[in-house]
Formats: sequence, structure tokens, C-alpha cells
Amino acid sequence: MTEHAQRRQRRVPGGSQKRINCRTTEHTYQRLEKRAEAAGLSLPRYLIESGLRDEAGQWSLRQQRWWAERLDVVETRLIRIGVNLNQIATVANSTGELDPGLAGALSYLRAAVQRYEEILDAIDPSDPEHRPRA
Repeated sequence: MTEHAQRRQRRVPGGSQKRINCRTTEHTYQRLEKRAEAAGLSLPRYLIESGLRDEAGQWSLRQQRWWAERLDVVETRLIRIGVNLNQIATVANSTGELDPGLAGALSYLRAAVQRYEEILDAIDPSDPEHRPRA
């Protein structure tokens, strides 16, 4: 099964009742086809999602979901890094010896989490499900 076939949208019960036909130049068609392929969508689905966006340049819902899923993975990794850094800090507190890279690592982690939060807000500021856990 091809990648495109695996991503196929489920059919609407009873079928879609409305059909849209339009004509375009070969050049425009090829450009749209390439963009649809890059987005992982069929050309009709690409046109529908593009037309339903609130603002030009806004991501489609599929793109938002795709990025949110990947950023969830990033969040998990950042949490694990934080746990490891906390363990390093615990050892440093018990031995009295501070690893020279610890301060830089903590600074990096704080900056990464801040950037992560900014990206999530840009994707969908109204979705509380994809907020970093406190």
C-alpha cells in the first residue's frame, strides 16, 4: 500500500454531495500538484484545506496535527533531559562538586523549553492539550 493510500481521508457517510470543477493552466496545475504532494494530501483535499484556512499562510489542520504530534515527542525528550539534569544536580549537591557543563546545560534546557512553548502557541494558541506540563 502506498503512503498516499494510507493517509486517505475516510469517506463521509452517504458520500459528499457537492462537486467542484475548475479549469487551470498546465503550469498552475503542476504547481498545485507539487504543493499537495509536499503536504501529503490529494490535490482536491489540498485545495479544500487551503481554501478553508482563516488566513493566508496559516497551516492546515492536518499540518497542525502533524507538528503537534512531533512536538509531543520533543516535549517527552525535554522532560527526560530535565530529569537527567536534575540527577546531575543532585550528585553535585551531595558531593559539593559542580560539573562545569551543568550551568550551560540548564540554560540550554530553559531556552529550548521557552522556544518549544512559542512554537506550540504559533501552531494553535487555543489548544490547551499541547501545553507543556508544569
